[in-house]
Amino acid sequence: MCRLMASIFKLKRTDEMLEYLPEEVLIQILCRLPLKSILKFTCVCKLWNCIIKTPHFISAFSSNELHRYFFLRHSYYSNQYSLRFDNKHLDHYLPLHPPFHQVDGDAFHMVGCSNGLVCLYCNSRNHFIYNHFIIWNPSIRKSLRIPEASFFCLGLSSKKLFGFGYDSRTSDYKLLVARFLFDSTCEVTLYSLSSNYRKKIKNVACKYRQGNRCLIDSSFVDGRFYWLITKEKNLVLVFDLRDEMFGEISLPECLEYVDMSYLKLKAVGESSIAIIHQNKWDSSYESDIWVMKEYNSGAWMKLATVGKRWSGSSTVLEFRDDGEVLVQFYNTPRLASYNINNGRIKNLMALDSNYERVLAYRHVESLALLDKGNDIWITPR
Repeated sequence: MCRLMASIFKLKRTDEMLEYLPEEVLIQILCRLPLKSILKFTCVCKLWNCIIKTPHFISAFSSNELHRYFFLRHSYYSNQYSLRFDNKHLDHYLPLHPPFHQVDGDAFHMVGCSNGLVCLYCNSRNHFIYNHFIIWNPSIRKSLRIPEASFFCLGLSSKKLFGFGYDSRTSDYKLLVARFLFDSTCEVTLYSLSSNYRKKIKNVACKYRQGNRCLIDSSFVDGRFYWLITKEKNLVLVFDLRDEMFGEISLPECLEYVDMSYLKLKAVGESSIAIIHQNKWDSSYESDIWVMKEYNSGAWMKLATVGKRWSGSSTVLEFRDDGEVLVQFYNTPRLASYNINNGRIKNLMALDSNYERVLAYRHVESLALLDKGNDIWITPR
């Protein structure tokens, strides 16, 4: 394939390229190349530039899942971001420069990471700057910002939900913003990235009364948003894009009344979710992994317990392609890969200190936002 592309480069005129290689074949070849090469090929000629920046090509490349990474956010003492290729040793590393300048009082939270795009929420204490969302493609270093005020009139509201995901049925990225009021009513807005259109979701039957947290970090699987919430007991709140309605899923009985701060929700594969429960034993932590057997069945299966006492405190970060899980150990600060079947631990990388906390999300390379301006501020219609 590389030899073929090199021979194409030798041709000087666009019409010679078309005569040498049909456009349909050219698209199939380009879709299978590394993202860095594709970006370089936008400078070859106007034709290639136009092809690569079309929504059809961007969507076709995004469906190519040959380039799998982990998006890592190093929080607490080091607010850093990076991409690591999900190979055997996790040693292919790319540092990232976030598309914002953090000032005192600003807090950036992860909303979601889906099909190559990352969504962050900025909670600013500066009254002259609205709270806003940042949709960022770290692979091509492009981003856009959406003011939170575009979704509803800000004021003294009770609770908010945020969710971000790629809807493969419509080949579109969706940002869900919901506000739950004290009288048990709610406002729900669904934003479409491709059309820059916000849609008010009406007749939403959902009551979320207890708690006072802003539920930001969500999981998106197979057209559904998932959040962990607490009402009379812990459960999973679901928003399905198919019928645009909320629903609830029960947790395993042993997790219904545990402290919510010890629970984490993660996507597993293309159709299921998992609940990670951190158990405290003396001064160490282990993580139980519970996987939902079938959507809305309420049936869960305990997959594994990760991190034995002799390994020190640990937490599960994300699931890997090879069936292992990415784990952070605190006593000897490092990231490791844990084999669920045999319990073996393979060290991958050292961390700066045992106070460093890492967030990890499955990530693929994408050309999304390539056809849009860089770091622009948009107001949805």
